[in-house]
Amino acid sequence: MEIRGKNGLLFCLALLWLWAFPSEASTNKDFNPEVQALMGIKAALKDPHSVLTWDDNAVDACTWNFITCSPDKLVIGIGAPSQNFSGTLSPSIANLTNLQFLLLQNNNISGKIPNEISKIPKLRTLDLSNNLFSGEIPSSFSNMKSLQYL
Repeated sequence: MEIRGKNGLLFCLALLWLWAFPSEASTNKDFNPEVQALMGIKAALKDPHSVLTWDDNAVDACTWNFITCSPDKLVIGIGAPSQNFSGTLSPSIANLTNLQFLLLQNNNISGKIPNEISKIPKLRTLDLSNNLFSGEIPSSFSNMKSLQYL
């Protein structure tokens, strides 16, 4: 009977421990939607030279190659021309709501240009030239008030 009591106590202590200190993965206070959006972009691209060394466990993306951030550590630019990327451009790019420039020219990215790009409110410069995109430029791009260069 005493062994069962000790096991019960240990079980209760273990439950208390799990309740008091939940796993970091399930309650990460540092969850960053920009990191998640960039990881979606990385997953959709094929990177033959492994230059996208982005870490999905990062708190922010400001130290990553090809990424430019504001002083407030918000992603404002992606500049990765001529990297021989193929694959597609992920619609998760729309989650980069502070993005001001996207430079992916001279790669081999294919598929349709995501309509979601038109939902990026601060995008000023978009260069997707010399890729293998198919279809037309989404008509929603005409509603992009901040776009200065396409």
